[in-house]
Amino acid sequence: MTENWNEHASRWDDNPDVKLYAEKAFASLDAQIGLRGKDWKSKRVLDFGCGTGLLAQKVAPHVGELVAVDTSEKMIAVLTDKNIPNVVAIHGDILAADTEIGAKLGAGFDLIYASSVCGFLSDYESAVLALAGLLSPVGHFIQWDWLASDGNESGLSERRVRNAMQAAKFKSIRVEHAFSFETDEHTMPVLIGAGGI
Repeated sequence: MTENWNEHASRWDDNPDVKLYAEKAFASLDAQIGLRGKDWKSKRVLDFGCGTGLLAQKVAPHVGELVAVDTSEKMIAVLTDKNIPNVVAIHGDILAADTEIGAKLGAGFDLIYASSVCGFLSDYESAVLALAGLLSPVGHFIQWDWLASDGNESGLSERRVRNAMQAAKFKSIRVEHAFSFETDEHTMPVLIGAGGI
């Protein structure tokens, strides 16, 4: 799958739908946790599956440090070329058992977010559990994914997201419709899953 994302990297930021998704995810994130508030200026954030960093660009000015991780080397190269001062871009799979990246990152993230990533994971539930383990004692995990529908193999259902968050022992859980994309043929809803330790 990484090879497919590598093929899209050079043109990814030119796609107006991708830009709009990042804008809507940022607005949703700000509404959820008040990201533009001064309390976030000293916080540590992880962008899991950051791609070229379109959402990271919007989040970075409001936080202390943003670590952006992706398995696509070319996506990370595009992000690195943006030279965002407080963003540390890392190529690798922090969930892989044999990687040292996760150990180097350590725990203590105040926020971990994943934008249109979790629905593509081979073991979504284990990923949520692992990411929850990287949060600070008062940390937040927030994801946006396409809402699964009948006959559509991509995306996640609200029930699956809620179950994964419950299994990860989040105390506060919110799973709901976040925003939608309208096409000529149909509406594509996006759900948000938010969990707090």
